[in-house]
Amino acid sequence: MADQTRKAEQFRRLHLPGKPLILFNIWDAGSAKVVATGGAKAIATGSWSVANANGFGDGERIPLAFAFDNLRRIVGATELPVTIDLESGYGDTSELVGETIAVAIDAGAVGCNLEDRFPTNGKLRETVDQADRIQRARNFHRFCNWQQSDEGIGGYARMTTNRKL
Repeated sequence: MADQTRKAEQFRRLHLPGKPLILFNIWDAGSAKVVATGGAKAIATGSWSVANANGFGDGERIPLAFAFDNLRRIVGATELPVTIDLESGYGDTSELVGETIAVAIDAGAVGCNLEDRFPTNGKLRETVDQADRIQRARNFHRFCNWQQSDEGIGGYARMTTNRKL
């Protein structure tokens, strides 16, 4: 856990006002090594790339145990902080999302991405539901990117906010 705490602190120090942190999305231990060798300061899994590289579709179709095994291999392959794209959290309730995040942290992640849409139909979650999910994520004292979708006149846009938990 000391190594993970060090990586979490390293990741926290990368968040500087006015200096955006660019995270490269990887899908396995091999791509993590390549990105790390290229000079990245932190890396993130991408749900689409992980799923498709392993023969699954995006949208929580990859078995969660498989995703966590993949995460463990990625974390073991690099000294960089790693965040995981947990899509919509792999749970219908905030409690299940919290359990998912706890396992991700146990597997070595220093943070996660948590989306605001239902994986089955793409509809937006109710604000109070998403707020509960984010609050549950905050209980783990790491970083979480939460995705807020905006379907305005200009079409679909994504805004991702990174907050220290």
